Amino acid sequence: SSGINAEYGESQTFQHYFKRINLSMNVEVYGKIKDHDFHMVRTALDTINRDHSGAVASNVHSLTDTDWESFLNKTKNEFRGEMWGFKCGSMTFVDGQLIGNGDDFMRWAKEKFGLVDFRPPAFYEALSGQAYKAYLENPERDVVYVDLVHDKSPMGRMIFELYRDIVPDTVNNFLKLLTSKSEKKYIGSLLHRIVKSGWVQGGDIVNGSGANSDSAEGGKFPDENFAVRHDRAGIIGMANDGPHTNGSQFYITFGPAPWMDQTYVAFGCLIEGQHILRDVENIETVNERPKRPLTVHDCGLLKDAL
Repeated sequence: SSGINAEYGESQTFQHYFKRINLSMNVEVYGKIKDHDFHMVRTALDTINRDHSGAVASNVHSLTDTDWESFLNKTKNEFRGEMWGFKCGSMTFVDGQLIGNGDDFMRWAKEKFGLVDFRPPAFYEALSGQAYKAYLENPERDVVYVDLVHDKSPMGRMIFELYRDIVPDTVNNFLKLLTSKSEKKYIGSLLHRIVKSGWVQGGDIVNGSGANSDSAEGGKFPDENFAVRHDRAGIIGMANDGPHTNGSQFYITFGPAPWMDQTYVAFGCLIEGQHILRDVENIETVNERPKRPLTVHDCGLLKDAL
């Protein structure tokens, strides 16, 4: 048993009707990769496409937590009153009209197509886990974590996707320092500079003053390329003292910074922990330096920490 029944699935009349008048509904689905609500909608949409060929034209968007939050904020601004209090991990539109979350979509699917779902929530939890695991195992990208401590109090974990397919040399340098157990490592280092509405900067693995930036192999290395744009909060890149002076220091943007695009080599983006990044921006500073120590408590490849 498939677990989802379409009561009118065997009726050819319904399918022929859509084919004859060339009518299909445009279904747009947005959701978090890790959210079971999103995978319930995806599964239901697959069933509709299978049993009612041509009835819907679907477009499904799998989003990281950070991209979902950005999408949700943008959509709330567009729809205003309809969106307040929206807390689920998926959102569906039909022909440009907001249907709502997963439960709203399932009610719509039952009304339009006789769709009834018998699967337990655990099934969709398993699907979401499998999808997230597959995302983390993308051979072209690396997913890493950085745990921060402010004044001996844990702030939480930020998770970044690194673009090894775009800037492999830059990513490899960062990974070596991130996973190193030698003296040359990011663990225990300070984030020494916070520029409000700009960025947070760290990676001086010598003494945390901000004056030092030595690469994993020693010395500096050249700008690889400027393909990754600074178009959002959470872009991570290499700080420098001019062209081709990359070392160990890095920054994380608090918002779009297009002026950085042709000057600094970005190599990844934040995919989870946007609230932590906001907390970092609000840390009290003196001359852009945190008044109390902001430290990398732990860091590494996420797959090794799960």
